[in-house]
Amino acid sequence: MNDGTHRVGRLPVQGVGTELLAEIESLQLNARHAAQGAMAGMHRSLRRGASIEFSEHKVYTPGDDIRHIDWRAYAKTDRYHVKQFEDETNLLVELIVDHSGSMAFATPGLPSKLEVARTLAAAIAYLALRQGDAVGLLTFAGDVTEELPARATSTHLMEVLTRLVRLEPQGPTAVCQSIDQFAQRARRRAVTVILTDLFDPDPDLLGAFRRLAARRHDVAVLHLLDPAERDFPYDNPSLFASMEDDRRLFVHPRTLRSAYVAEMQKFLADTTRRMSEARIDYHLVDTKVDAANILGAFLRGRERRV
Repeated sequence: MNDGTHRVGRLPVQGVGTELLAEIESLQLNARHAAQGAMAGMHRSLRRGASIEFSEHKVYTPGDDIRHIDWRAYAKTDRYHVKQFEDETNLLVELIVDHSGSMAFATPGLPSKLEVARTLAAAIAYLALRQGDAVGLLTFAGDVTEELPARATSTHLMEVLTRLVRLEPQGPTAVCQSIDQFAQRARRRAVTVILTDLFDPDPDLLGAFRRLAARRHDVAVLHLLDPAERDFPYDNPSLFASMEDDRRLFVHPRTLRSAYVAEMQKFLADTTRRMSEARIDYHLVDTKVDAANILGAFLRGRERRV
């Protein structure tokens, strides 16, 4: 902006017809590019820890795999029982996307956090649906704004893409409240991928992720930040405008940079530690990195999870 204010405007309102179709086609191409660049291990990665579940016991018979003998059951009954398992061939993947005002932020020349979130969510949906898995979508800002039930049909990708393309950054964020609402409504265990910048002042923010994980969801958080939000690279006195409310502040960046960077580093270190303690699959996403590389790192990280 020529007035010196550091701010990113709203994304253009999506229309209907050819304009909307062009946006969907562009997102689909970006999603395919990211997916194809990170294909290896995708399905196995998403299923880590979620694909096989205990079903029931049966009395041991010769030929059964002795590795599945339940020794606790033997101690109680004095009979050998074998655990049987059910392979969840239809995995459920739930995508939760933040489109609050702060997600519009972008360093000039880079995509906004919301644009990156769109591409990553679309790529994950594309890959999961290719494998026959069901994909659902929930979007939120100050509250849950839309919820698309999970399906595994061939036409469902277009439904997901259409809703992602229509997302506009708006108002304040309520990550904690929205995650709790999702957890209360979710009836089936899912791989739940949350794409957000975590700019929520609620002191119980990480508690919401822990509560979701406690309901047996396999929770992954893709924490999106623009490089400028981490490094605060500004030099000249400037007017900084909030993207989620009407607050404005005129500051001299050089006097604040050291304190800002130190506080951001502390926030990221605390978040990483607490997510790890809760066994949440946390990934810090730099929006200057290509989406294919982001997705590849995410999937490789899931491969390493125990």
